[in-house]
Amino acid sequence: MTTSHVHGERTVVEVETAGSVIEAGAGVAVIALAIIGLARGDNGFVTAIAAIVLGAALFAQGGAIAAQYSKLVDLISGGAIGAIELGGGMGSDIIAGAAVVVLGILGLIGFSPGILLASAVIAAGATLLLGSASIERLAMFRASAAGLSEMATKLTQATVASAVTAQVLTGCGAIVLGIIALAMPAHAIALTLIALLALGGSIMVTGAALTGRLMQFFER
Repeated sequence: MTTSHVHGERTVVEVETAGSVIEAGAGVAVIALAIIGLARGDNGFVTAIAAIVLGAALFAQGGAIAAQYSKLVDLISGGAIGAIELGGGMGSDIIAGAAVVVLGILGLIGFSPGILLASAVIAAGATLLLGSASIERLAMFRASAAGLSEMATKLTQATVASAVTAQVLTGCGAIVLGIIALAMPAHAIALTLIALLALGGSIMVTGAALTGRLMQFFER
């Protein structure tokens, strides 16, 4: 193995680790901000900050997937379909993360915070739905590349499937709450905070369990 190859492997692992740490930490921060907002009857300030942090977490998740994608793309045998799905999930996280950050900043400034922040959680929820398939496929590719035993592969599939299912349900819930918030402006901030609380929990679990511990377990 050449020095440049080793350096490239180390760089990928560093990006993956940084992305997972940022993602998990941001999830904890979103949860804390949402609880504070609900406790104090926030008028949009704390909610906007939570949305910005959530957008940064989604962006970090996209970066972590991108790092792993670059490492695995050559290992996907005949992998046009797999590569497209992984790349699509990666792109949706990055684009949606940037969009959520922008919406959060606009809400923080004061441009219709109820509408903008509700739209932000809808975008984040849709991203969790779109990204769930890519996370599951990515984990399976990593298991295959690592040459895990049949039992270990089945355990990985069960673990990833449960996490992805929770992510899908959270995404659907966030979308529904965001739509209700748009339809009920008087309760928009409270509903948005509840959605952010759920999204923060999902981001935290994904960052710690999937892009962190599981991916490190698959490192060779």
